[in-house]
Amino acid sequence: MTGALTDFGVNANSDVYYTGHYWNDLDQVRRMLNERVSGDPERTWVEHFAQRVGRTFERALILNCGNGHVERGLVEQGLVRAAVGIDYSVELLAEARAAADAAGLPLTYHQMDTNTAAFPDGPYDLVVNFAAAHHIARIDTVFRALCDLLPDDGWFVSWDYVGPHRNQYAHEAWEAAWRVNRTLPEALRQEMRYPHLPTMLATDPTEAIHSELILPTFDRYFRVDEEVRLGGAIAYLLLTHNDRLHAAPEAERAPWVERILEADREYCATHPDDSLFAWFTGQPDKAVLADAALLARWREEEDEREAAARTEGGEYYPHTALQDLTLELEAQRVATDHARIELAETRHHLEHLLASFPVKQLKAVAASPALRRARAAIGRRVGSR
Repeated sequence: MTGALTDFGVNANSDVYYTGHYWNDLDQVRRMLNERVSGDPERTWVEHFAQRVGRTFERALILNCGNGHVERGLVEQGLVRAAVGIDYSVELLAEARAAADAAGLPLTYHQMDTNTAAFPDGPYDLVVNFAAAHHIARIDTVFRALCDLLPDDGWFVSWDYVGPHRNQYAHEAWEAAWRVNRTLPEALRQEMRYPHLPTMLATDPTEAIHSELILPTFDRYFRVDEEVRLGGAIAYLLLTHNDRLHAAPEAERAPWVERILEADREYCATHPDDSLFAWFTGQPDKAVLADAALLARWREEEDEREAAARTEGGEYYPHTALQDLTLELEAQRVATDHARIELAETRHHLEHLLASFPVKQLKAVAASPALRRARAAIGRRVGSR
């Protein structure tokens, strides 16, 4: 089921979020991600960032906050004193408010479309993007506004999916994941299905809408302090939504998860640009906001890109060979399903017609001389070929 969509394709139906099993539900994956960010599998990104900046933030803005788990953790761990969360989903904001009230935390929430960049009044000294920016269509507009919103010593902290837009993975990465998947016991293998773009556009058109533009746009408006590629080209594909593996006893799955993570490390070491996730932090570069000509050019590029996508049904780029093959296979599957339905309906109709004839009449027809002669003639013609 889909909800009403905004002009920027924001899905009002929150049911598409927080569903299924993700790779970071596994302790082995969380430890791996911690180590890549902080150098210590036991130290989270929050603890790492707090140690790195050595300060407590007065008021944070949380982009696309969802059910509020991120800001609750930030306040409870002492990194921020108060926070403001924004999201489009009324249902998720209700969950966030209820949890904050129950815990007595200084958190407030506003319902809005992040694409408008009409943020609640500040001041803010920290902006947190936790898996939020890959849902933003007006990525330049939003990052520009955040650069302007933060003070010179403010920080923008991000943990996000930065892989191919709308999960249209590169052929080499998909093939590498496929090969690793075939080495797993059959009971733990992923059912690999390449993301079907029309389905994504129908269910959640914001998913990874401009994930490939997040890091370049961040570099436009912020002085980068840290940028760490977190991998996932193989591990994310094989561990996320792999229900059979997640359901297996830990002792059974653990060595295979480690094998997948090792394959992911090896692949991403030689293909860093194929990393699906990144940790990156920085402070606003106010100088860029003074370059009116450059800002105008970026705004024009964004306007043209979004206008063109609206005329193309939400698509931004030419199809790859793998994407076209997926579309063709899906079309054949649908056609086959329809044919099966029609055949079943025809069989049911025929059975209904036969049931309406008296049994004696059917036997008489079967035993008639005319039917016997016709069968014999058909047999002679077939046998002569």
